[in-house]
Amino acid sequence: MTVIFPEKKGEHFATAVRRAARFFPVPVIFNGEQMPSSDFLDGADHIEEWQGIRIGVFGRDLSRYHDDNVNFHGVRLKVGLPDLQQSWHRSYFARIDVVDCAHLKLVLPARKDVVRDAMYAALIEEITRLYFRMVAAGGARSLKFKDYHFGRTLGIDLKEAVPLLRPFTPSCADTDRIVVLAPEPVEAGALVFEGEGPLEEQTFARAIARLDRPPQLFEPHSAFTGYSWYDGLRCIQIRSYRMEVGGSVEEKEPFDLFGANARPDRLEVVLDVSGEEKTEWVLETDLIVQGVDHGSLDEAEILVTKQSGITPSHLTTFLVDALYSPGDDAEAGSYEEQERWFSDEAEDLSIALLETAHAADLNAIVRVVEREVAWRVPREDAILRIEHRKISVEGLSPPVGAPPAPRAAT
Repeated sequence: MTVIFPEKKGEHFATAVRRAARFFPVPVIFNGEQMPSSDFLDGADHIEEWQGIRIGVFGRDLSRYHDDNVNFHGVRLKVGLPDLQQSWHRSYFARIDVVDCAHLKLVLPARKDVVRDAMYAALIEEITRLYFRMVAAGGARSLKFKDYHFGRTLGIDLKEAVPLLRPFTPSCADTDRIVVLAPEPVEAGALVFEGEGPLEEQTFARAIARLDRPPQLFEPHSAFTGYSWYDGLRCIQIRSYRMEVGGSVEEKEPFDLFGANARPDRLEVVLDVSGEEKTEWVLETDLIVQGVDHGSLDEAEILVTKQSGITPSHLTTFLVDALYSPGDDAEAGSYEEQERWFSDEAEDLSIALLETAHAADLNAIVRVVEREVAWRVPREDAILRIEHRKISVEGLSPPVGAPPAPRAAT
């Protein structure tokens, strides 16, 4: 068949024809040149035909998920088709290529969407069944429990998700610093820690790391709630903190401050452990930081036992991880500036707490000189003297050939 377009001045059909012909089911020749064409389902993991429609299932190249997903004889559309997500294994999405299906109709006159009728509903169900059949045949799986249950109601022989979870790692107040670990097999006796934010998680992580043989700890994964192996795991949560000073013991909930006036003799993290019977687990620790998540250092209470061997450097790192959260206000400074200001304040606070306020002052002076001044001083002996808030530099020779410094007026 030949179609003649009476092209007017300023009109260009070549681009439109090339686009329309790309997935058209028959060859197209325009002005004597055959237009390039390709299979709309190219790259699919699996293709099935159903009632005159080719269904392609993709588990790779997820960037195509956002492209047009229906080819209706060369007309490409973006239609609401289901997908199936898995936590640790391949997720699936579909594209369909209409070959010969008179019952699937487009909305007129625009022809930019599919009519939501019984045929469309049947297509959606068939795509969903295809996903579950592929998951069932694919071996290891990590479907959400609700999807697993739904697939079973469709008659697909699905097994439970494999027992894999992400190992516990404490979150940071700055979300850009959070580390996400790859999932690992869940062994007998493993625990799930349900923290309430960076302060709790960082405090717990330090306490649990002091054990000679820490248990296998995992992050919670609510999508697995309902699986027998996941529901059988014991979960732990922080109930309270205990502090002993001079023989007196006080216990507070995680967000309540002790208001301590001295470094404590002993600190404990009290945990609730779920199971057939709820039990208590007490961890001795040397550091507890209380306060509001993403709050300032002024709002936090930092408790370090007298026997703790933590260094100012390690305490500074802990405070940055647990509390530093950059602001996005235009006047707050750049990310690097905010982090430096917070780290400097945390360093001063750590030295003052673990050593003396005088040592913190000396360190702050040295830090400023090293950062802002030392790099400007040539590599020769020089003395920077500060007297009565007046600064002088001695021992620096002028460059060869430089004019003598002007004499001060008398």
